[in-house]
Amino acid sequence: MTTRATLPTVDCDPSPEGHGPISVWGHRPIALQRLINAAGNLLFAHDVPSMARYTAGKIFHDLSKPSSMFGVSGNTLPASGYLTEALAVAVKAGGPIADLGKAIAEIAPDLRWYSSRTGPFASINFVRGHAHALMVGPGGMEERDDVHIGATIMAPYSRFPDHRKKHPTVFLALSRAEVRLNDDDWLVRSPGGIFFSDEGNDLAMRCTGNPLLLFWCQRVRSQS
Repeated sequence: MTTRATLPTVDCDPSPEGHGPISVWGHRPIALQRLINAAGNLLFAHDVPSMARYTAGKIFHDLSKPSSMFGVSGNTLPASGYLTEALAVAVKAGGPIADLGKAIAEIAPDLRWYSSRTGPFASINFVRGHAHALMVGPGGMEERDDVHIGATIMAPYSRFPDHRKKHPTVFLALSRAEVRLNDDDWLVRSPGGIFFSDEGNDLAMRCTGNPLLLFWCQRVRSQS
């Protein structure tokens, strides 16, 4: 049986390969700032787990200084076709989670989607049934190397490879998702649910009859 001590290191963290979008000098797009604001309203709520709120605070502090390089082209992958369906769940939930769903929908044409490697316990449909997009980070709408903000979408009845996190990451569910951290039990995260995975933690996630959509942010390197 695979245990935490022997779990292979799988590179499933955001790391786009190949050609990035065309980049230009400029200012942070208003639509991207709306997304950052909507995410902050959720991640800084009083009932957010302490480590998730603490990590998000560091990330959003870094984001207070925008980059000067921005991507100007998007693309699609088969799994990104589930985005509209998944976002409809978030919008239906109402309140701050609906605001984030609408903000993602607004920038959807500019998102550049990519895939990660398969690995232990991945579902048969994983390769075509998943996609990531970076809003902020290398190859994202805002080019920078200190923080990543993005989303992961998975087709119905799929499972992401069990993998070990490379960076402290805050996750926010925009659809129903089943998640397991380290050797804990599987837990269902409803739209608006927030959880934290520290560097070196093991993470597994899956979905059943609905597409899975997770918004996430991570701090890639320490700041002075």
